[in-house]
Amino acid sequence: MGHQVIHRSLDGTRVRLRGDHDLGRPFTSVARITAGGRLHEMSSGTRADAAAWAEDIGVARFEQEFRVQGGRLRVGHAAAVRDPDTGQRDIALAAVWEGRRFAAFTHIYGGRPADAVGFLSGLRITEHDDGISVAPAARRVALPEPAELVKEVPGLGLLEITALTGETRRRLPGWRGAAVAGGELFQDTVDGQGPYFLLALERLLVTVLPDEDQVRHVPGRLASLSVDAVR
Repeated sequence: MGHQVIHRSLDGTRVRLRGDHDLGRPFTSVARITAGGRLHEMSSGTRADAAAWAEDIGVARFEQEFRVQGGRLRVGHAAAVRDPDTGQRDIALAAVWEGRRFAAFTHIYGGRPADAVGFLSGLRITEHDDGISVAPAARRVALPEPAELVKEVPGLGLLEITALTGETRRRLPGWRGAAVAGGELFQDTVDGQGPYFLLALERLLVTVLPDEDQVRHVPGRLASLSVDAVR
């Protein structure tokens, strides 16, 4: 197999992709984190990904910076968003933790800089050569479900990769899938969104969201892509 990359999800899961596909696109990871009874969504990617995210949500500038866990925490307010149900305008505080190459980023509605510092202090943040991982470092902080790793592979579509657990296994359809190397392949359809594929492997669950004109080619192309969890 021609190319190989290894990426790390926020929960520490390391995913290796091998094959003759174009594997050079960047990846991101998304994790849900509960802290003090509140649910947060955190993402990770390159520092450029974090900057693009901040721009997308309307952060005109970062207002404060802190040194946190060996990296730089930058905070700034996003553009106000009107709640369609209440009519209120909600303002989120954007928080970006930057390491040498990678970054982790989240937002806190109605938050202050101290809230961002407090949230991150409840996590152990570690930058590796292949991504960022986070782990609970305080009481009442938890990752209630596996993180997802998201990567686009031309010719296949968008891949969403997560650890295969009892919880994530519930996403599989009730019928048997087609036997493939290393696991089972399922095809299903979401109303209004078109077909998608699920690849259940020994330790991973891969969701493939293909381009509309590539659907019929996906099973064959997946056969030439190896996806596995490595230590």
